[in-house]
Parts: sequence; C-alpha cells; structure tokens
Amino acid sequence: MEDSRVIERAKQIFEEYKKTKDPSKLDEVIKLLEGRQDLHSLNQLGLVYLEKGDTKKAIEYFEKALRKAKSNEDRYVINFNLALALFKDKDYTRAYEILRELVNTPLKTHAQRLLAKVCLSMGDIKHVEEARAILESFDEPTEDLIVAYIYLGRNSGRKDYLDKAVNYAELIHNKRLLAEALLSYDDKDKIERALEIFRELKDVKGEARALYKLSFYKSELLYEALQKLEESNEGSPQDKIRLLNELYKRTGVIDFLKQAISIAEKEKEYLFLARAYVELSKKENELENLRKAVMYYEEFIRKNL
Repeated sequence: MEDSRVIERAKQIFEEYKKTKDPSKLDEVIKLLEGRQDLHSLNQLGLVYLEKGDTKKAIEYFEKALRKAKSNEDRYVINFNLALALFKDKDYTRAYEILRELVNTPLKTHAQRLLAKVCLSMGDIKHVEEARAILESFDEPTEDLIVAYIYLGRNSGRKDYLDKAVNYAELIHNKRLLAEALLSYDDKDKIERALEIFRELKDVKGEARALYKLSFYKSELLYEALQKLEESNEGSPQDKIRLLNELYKRTGVIDFLKQAISIAEKEKEYLFLARAYVELSKKENELENLRKAVMYYEEFIRKNL
C-alpha cells in the first residue's frame, strides 16, 4: 500500500475508534504504522498511545515527529499534541513552556484552553491567577473558571471570587461545583446549603467535609462527620486522622488520639506520629511515648532530606 494510502487508512481507523471507543481499532492503527518513521505516522502513533493511556510512549513518538517537522504548521500541531501528552503525564512545567509559545500561533484558542488546565494543575496562586485571566477572556463561563474562582477565593481571601463561582455554577447548573463554592465560605447558612447539595448528590465525602465545617458551630456534628467517612468507606486515611485528632482536641478523649495514631502508623504519616506521641506522653507512659516521638521525627527528617 502506498504511503499516503497507509496514513489515510490509519486516520480513518482512528476516527472509527473515536466514534465506537473500540480499543481493537487502536491496535489496528499500531499494526498498520509501527516501524514507519515519517512525520505523519509518528504523530498518529503518538495520538494512539495517548488514547491508550501510555503517555511516555506518546511523548516519545511526538518528540520523534517534531524532529521530522519542516513547516511551522506541522511544528505547531505536534507541539500541541506533545503538550497534551506532557499534561496527562503530569509534567506540567514542560507542558506550560510549550503552550506559552503556542498562544501566538493559529492554535491560540486550543493552546489557551489547555494552558489554563495546566495552570490549574500547577496549583499555586500565581498560575491559578493566570488560568483565571485566560478563562475570563472566553465568552462563556466554564467549569475550569469556576474551579479557579473557588481556589482563589479559598487561598487569597477574595470573597468576590467565591461570589462569582456561585453565580456561574448556578448558571451552568453544576451542583457539585456550587456545593464546593458554598463550602468555601465561613458562613453557616451557606455551608448548610452545601451540605444539602452534597446529600442530594450522595457525595459522602463532601457531606463529611461540610459536617466538619459546621462542627465549629455545632460541635456534636464532628463525630457525625467521622461516622459518615467510616460508614461509606470513603475519604482518605488522612481525612480520618484529621477528624480523629480534632475530636481528641475538642473532647480530650484519649481513645480518639490512639485511633488516629493507629491509622497514621499504617500510612507512615511520620510528622503526625511524632507530634501525636508527644501529646500521648502527657497522658501516659511518658518515656516510652517520647522515645517513639523522637524516632518518628528522625524518620520524617530522613524521608525529607
């Protein structure tokens, strides 16, 4: 089969995959193109491996294709695909650098949307602000813009961002993001509304988080938050450690602290264990528990050097 016909057939099979999501179609493309070293075959193989979730192999193919590219148009397309693969591989710094170069090309809109996602994933105020500015330039509000407003509202103290997050979440009828925005306020009524939405969505972890925040207004809700996590088997071990430790602080019941220690030992949360054993030494077995505290401090330092 001639080169152009092979590539055209590979593209046709890939389009069939996108419609059917039949994974055997991806294997067909690989069988058809594997071993070929022309730009279009390498780029197509990169797209196939990206779809298969093998980001490392996708990056390898896109980088090979980039070395073959002669026109700016080809470089733009392959660089965008490479940035997407890097984003999915969680190499946000490289993806960011490539996409910043693409915002002044014909791929500007696509590059900006992906750049906003990269900035959100980088997760610091500077980059989330950059994502917000990009997303505000589009005509319609998006879920990513709401996420940016929630993050900035929580971390920079901008209540106006939370207000925008609530308004846009209601506008696009996204109840989950609405609940997250409402949960970000220090306002009992708004947190109670978030709790109602989490219950409606059957989001037990969200419900537990709302109950935890409400426990600062009604302390008895803290134990209910912990029970929700236990009953549902949802929430991370760190969530349970935090709630048990908070229960200990508020009630002074030593069993809560011991339960938190038990989970932390399984999860190797060394810094928490060091602090918890210092606290436990005030209640019982002072020398033994201080010895454990020192051991865990040393382990924490060793792991973080």
